[in-house]
Amino acid sequence: MSATSHIKIFGIRHHGPGSARSLLQALEAWQPDAMLIEGPADAEKLIQHVSNEKLKPPVAMLVYNPKDLQQASYFPFAEFSPEWQAMSFGFKKSIPVAFMDLPMSLNFCLKNPNQPTQQTFDFQEEVLTRDEATEGDTLFEKEKLKIVNDPLRTLAELAGYTDSERWWEATFEQTENPIEIFEVILEMITALRKDLNRSESTETLLREAYMRQTIRKTLKTDARRIAVICGAWHAPILANYDQFKEKTDNDALKKLSKVATEATWMAWSYERLARESGYGAGVSSPAWYDLLFSKRQTATVRWLTRAARLLRRKDLSASAAHVVEAVQLAETLGILRGYDIAGLNELDEAVRTVMCNGSDAQMGLIRRKLVIGDVVGKVPPEIPQVPLQRDFEASVKTAGLKKIYESSEATTKELDLRKPNPLYASHLLHRLGLLSIPWGKPMKGSRYKLGSFKETWKLHWRPDYTIRIIEAAQWGNRVEEAAINFVKKQVETVDKLPVLTILVEKTLDANLPAALPALIRRMQELAALTEDVVILMETLPPLVRILKYGNVRGTNAAAVRFVVEQVLPRIFVGLPAACLNTDDEATDLIFNELQSTHTALNLLADPVFTEGWLRSLQLIANMKTVHGKLSGSCTRILFDKTRFNIAQTSVKMRYALAPSNEPTQSAAWLEGFLHGSGLLLIHHPTLWQVLDEWVVQTDMARIESLLPLLRRTFSAFSKSEKSKLYALANQPKTELLRFKSPPQYFYDEKRAAAVLATIRGFL
Repeated sequence: MSATSHIKIFGIRHHGPGSARSLLQALEAWQPDAMLIEGPADAEKLIQHVSNEKLKPPVAMLVYNPKDLQQASYFPFAEFSPEWQAMSFGFKKSIPVAFMDLPMSLNFCLKNPNQPTQQTFDFQEEVLTRDEATEGDTLFEKEKLKIVNDPLRTLAELAGYTDSERWWEATFEQTENPIEIFEVILEMITALRKDLNRSESTETLLREAYMRQTIRKTLKTDARRIAVICGAWHAPILANYDQFKEKTDNDALKKLSKVATEATWMAWSYERLARESGYGAGVSSPAWYDLLFSKRQTATVRWLTRAARLLRRKDLSASAAHVVEAVQLAETLGILRGYDIAGLNELDEAVRTVMCNGSDAQMGLIRRKLVIGDVVGKVPPEIPQVPLQRDFEASVKTAGLKKIYESSEATTKELDLRKPNPLYASHLLHRLGLLSIPWGKPMKGSRYKLGSFKETWKLHWRPDYTIRIIEAAQWGNRVEEAAINFVKKQVETVDKLPVLTILVEKTLDANLPAALPALIRRMQELAALTEDVVILMETLPPLVRILKYGNVRGTNAAAVRFVVEQVLPRIFVGLPAACLNTDDEATDLIFNELQSTHTALNLLADPVFTEGWLRSLQLIANMKTVHGKLSGSCTRILFDKTRFNIAQTSVKMRYALAPSNEPTQSAAWLEGFLHGSGLLLIHHPTLWQVLDEWVVQTDMARIESLLPLLRRTFSAFSKSEKSKLYALANQPKTELLRFKSPPQYFYDEKRAAAVLATIRGFL
């Protein structure tokens, strides 16, 4: 190091407002001519964009391996982040700024199983070691165990705090400190690292080695006053860089493998900056820290005023008098606890007591809005991005979803598909869904599912979806192009007809006609090869939805009808055979698909298809070796469609509930027959009487064993249906008999004559 060169170490807390204020004052006082900041060296090209006034924090640097997007890391910055303020200061003063941390191009390889990371490093043996503890020094060892994962815990406890984060906040972030505070932090962390002598991870050791090497390189330039901004824990190691052997650092770093990386800026949010989001270096209160950094002297009054406004917007009582009283209480608590201004704990207690009457719900609202906050950063389009990202943002603007995209909150949006912009928004959301970017999710039970002109979506953009956009960029430079190419690739791998049918539906919803020919061809191939009638039935409902509602979305579904016309006759022919001698599991599967197919055909409302379907069901209802649940279900559908009249249906029911039948099969027949509604028992006393006779004729022991099956059947009825059935059961039998009509039996005399001779012979 030149005799005229000087280094100053500024140990900060990432995203610390007090650290940022003190750092700006210290830099202004010292006026460095070079600055080194803890940040990955391969993201250094992004620093130049900090001077762009349109780049609004919170933002994050995204560094990724374009050949393996599983290798990606985010480095967020807020307005109150010391590193962000240091970069801004550097541009204002025309000071060279560089990142000095281990490049992610090397860091990504540390987790590669083929990378020899199990090396022995001698970094810590050269400096900052503590004297060996005397034998039996159990007190020291216990203390070491306490602070090994939280090095600042002991200092916090000595100061009367149980939480080291709260102690650091109160001591360094909330308080107005002189610029000499950095010397205090350096001395404090030096003593901690010496006494603790904690074994650092391989990654930490290599990072510190790289930072030391960067310092050495900078010292060989013309810089004479070098400012080093780093996390406080690294400060002693960098301040004593000359006590480490340069060769040791070089040798360790030369052994690392390397991958090519790319980097870009992306919008971030306070929600993602919060510790509760899972971000390791996050803070508990981004919105409060923002206020503490920018308006420290009036932060208490401003925060409580915002709390009152927020409550009033929710029609809750919060007057100016409440604000005055809350301010007085918060400031008094702060004074009693030795703070020059009230902190978040004091504000929390004041607003809970004065404005919220102890309500956790109201405090939850305040926490989301005023403690964590809903601020989202902005990245201008002129900053380099992958083409797909630019097209996505342009599409968002065209779709009228920009405000929702820039919000950190979940938003419910209803889209009227008869209007151009909402229809375009729907196409965009469906395309993103195909690309595994789930910004929007159709609401459960939305009218869209019933095929109306409206869709209801829940939209919640998460910053990490940006990496999914980068991943999807392999399919194309525009959202539409990427979605088309992705679908075409999927066609090559899908070998299950129901999966392919769902993909066809999604493709039509996304308005991707260019992808349809390949899909339809593949669907025809699979439909021709599929022999399993259950799979064909599973395929049908999405196809029918396409035929019925394709015109709502302006899609051409003509090609789909050809597939439907191929599938339906095969279902009609194959279903009766599929229903023979099925076990309970197979019965349930067929039953569910039978109901779905019936609903789909009702939706299609094609007389030819309906007739073929009812003939198939009539065969099943008349077969003797069909599971009772399927037979009962078919009988019910045929009755509802007037293919069976009341007399025929009561005969079917009487046979199904005959004493000679297995009771479990009788109960299963009832389950299928009464599926969906019990109203026919109320409106047709004849059927009720048959059921009543079956219950009377079945002994109590068997009835008790059948109760779970019967309970499953009747529990699905609505409350009003249950009430009416209960009233019907309590009626005297004489009342029921008034409505009872004897079963009417019909037979064809011509057909009967053909077998009469044979029957007489038997008799």
